[in-house]
Amino acid sequence: MSTTTVLDLIGNTPLIPLRRLTEPGMATVLMKMEAWNPSGSLKDRVVKYIIEDAERAGVLEPHHIIIDASSGNTGIALGMIATLKGYRSRIYMPETKSVERRKIMRTWGTEVVLTTGADQNSHIWAAQEAAKDTNTFFYLNQNGNEGNVLSHYHGTGAELLVQTHGELDCFVAGAGTGGTLMGVARFMRDHGRPTRIVGVEPDNSHSKIEGLLHFDGTFVPPIWDASLISEQVRVSDDVAFAAARRLAREEGIFCGPSTGAILAVALEEARRLGEGRTVVTVACDRGERYLSTKLVPEE
Repeated sequence: MSTTTVLDLIGNTPLIPLRRLTEPGMATVLMKMEAWNPSGSLKDRVVKYIIEDAERAGVLEPHHIIIDASSGNTGIALGMIATLKGYRSRIYMPETKSVERRKIMRTWGTEVVLTTGADQNSHIWAAQEAAKDTNTFFYLNQNGNEGNVLSHYHGTGAELLVQTHGELDCFVAGAGTGGTLMGVARFMRDHGRPTRIVGVEPDNSHSKIEGLLHFDGTFVPPIWDASLISEQVRVSDDVAFAAARRLAREEGIFCGPSTGAILAVALEEARRLGEGRTVVTVACDRGERYLSTKLVPEE
């Protein structure tokens, strides 16, 4: 009889080559399928790592309500993991984010507090204010907790080095909290790999590319280290959504607009680098949580 639990299935996601979106003369493009984590996104790694680290340190206690600011994926991951571990959870999220995300979180029992969509960082300010009550709340703090970076350092980065046999010329990921980029970049640096690291962000602060942060100077995640980034590229909503639809129709991979934005940049990197090189990109989350958005074409 198997003793595997849902939590044991987090990480060790496959790396899939894109065959129809690439053209002769381009570098190989491989997609890390983080959307296939149990709750449907790369945030499973982050939430599990931070919670279990806090449990070991004794700073997370059974009475605590675990809180964080999230555009959705961290909230969904927290909902699943907190429920499995017996904790209550609360997420602060801008009112502009997709309704599917709210419903998934509430299904797992997470309390969802909506904040104004006029400020892209309103949910962060709300979570920080609530977190002052340390007797009631444990603040996951994905933007500032080093565990976010370490979950990708020991997880995503280590997996990619093995999966690519060390042949990873360029890594392209979204610039949200920065955890994925920072973790993979640090791992490759520490293991002597001269990998080009490219961060992707929306081109405006009211973008519908949920999960990515437009770096307009109003907020920089404390875990962010710009020195680890080779280049930071801005992508429009139209480009992101179009690329996500192409990914579904041509490769059979149904993901959200953040994956589309990252994919668009990864394909440009593959054209620039040329044949014989390897570009790795990330499938951040599953597309079903965007059915109410323009990702799905009108009938």
